[in-house]
Amino acid sequence: MKIPFLKFFVNCVVLSLIGSTVQAQSTVSTPIVGFNTLNVRPKSGANNATTLISLNLSRPKAFSGVVGTKSLNGSGQTVVTFSSNFFTSNQFNASTNRHYFQVKSGANNGLIAEVISTSPNSITLSDNLDQVLEDNTTSFDIIPYWTLSTAFPSGAGLKSGTSATAADNLTIIEIPSGVAQSYFYNSSAGQWRKGITDSSHVVIPPGSGILVTSKDATSLGIVISGQVPTGPVQADIVGGTASSARLTYVANPYPIASRTLALSGLYTGNSSTGVAGGTSATTADNVTIYDPATGVANSYFYNTSAGQWRKGITDSSNVTIPDGAAIVISRKANRGAFEWYIPQPSF
Repeated sequence: MKIPFLKFFVNCVVLSLIGSTVQAQSTVSTPIVGFNTLNVRPKSGANNATTLISLNLSRPKAFSGVVGTKSLNGSGQTVVTFSSNFFTSNQFNASTNRHYFQVKSGANNGLIAEVISTSPNSITLSDNLDQVLEDNTTSFDIIPYWTLSTAFPSGAGLKSGTSATAADNLTIIEIPSGVAQSYFYNSSAGQWRKGITDSSHVVIPPGSGILVTSKDATSLGIVISGQVPTGPVQADIVGGTASSARLTYVANPYPIASRTLALSGLYTGNSSTGVAGGTSATTADNVTIYDPATGVANSYFYNTSAGQWRKGITDSSNVTIPDGAAIVISRKANRGAFEWYIPQPSF
């Protein structure tokens, strides 16, 4: 933790919630809110510095509830309908204010789908969740996405400029294409851009890591404030192509160190639902964790012969992802995409 107060606050609130749950079957949960600092390494000499960071607080949720009835529209997208008018038209799907629906109970706890339409008594989701949602049972949250302008308002202290060459760059891996998209804060236009395109409202999906390329010799602390995620968070891992590996930047979405690699759920024993293991780093998928202070990269793989996570021949099962840091997952060629439900650490 970079701000001890937040951990103390989290502990107090979680304990109070546990106490409330014991005393009653139905409780109103209190969001855990706070702030944290994401440290960006300065460049050294003529060499730019790179830092992988995570937005380890979510934006405050806009709505919490229980699914009413579900149905599929003509496009195979799930429509959730309620008995009362809770919303206003387009409340959660304006192009400048996009939201996601997150399942908060059941076997698919943590699953995410974008809200693409809102009526007074219904929401339409981007995907078919017919097998996931249960009428009058599944609980959910609706949460606004972080965007470049909400996570990094007015550049958030990053070096700005009139071109990507002069400014610091933020790079996000696009899902599901796996294409890396880079942005900079244009000091003349006062907006985030990709080339000459206004990118202020580009969303940063939950679970996505961000690569910061710093061109300034001064270190920077970016302060974000928001709500502490509870429960697992879905992250989409890009698959390799027919001929080469592809990378995904993945967040530690919590404001404390992650669970250990051994407890991360990244290795499931099934290469269609998790990273592929092997007897060496050459044959297995790789997970690279960067030290947020030094930028030193350490790569790990699941050794199927030893039954443990390793760095070379060293048992690395107890390695964690630091708070505020992100990792790189290298999915080897001919291995498909999968969803990783990042487990909540113990607060």
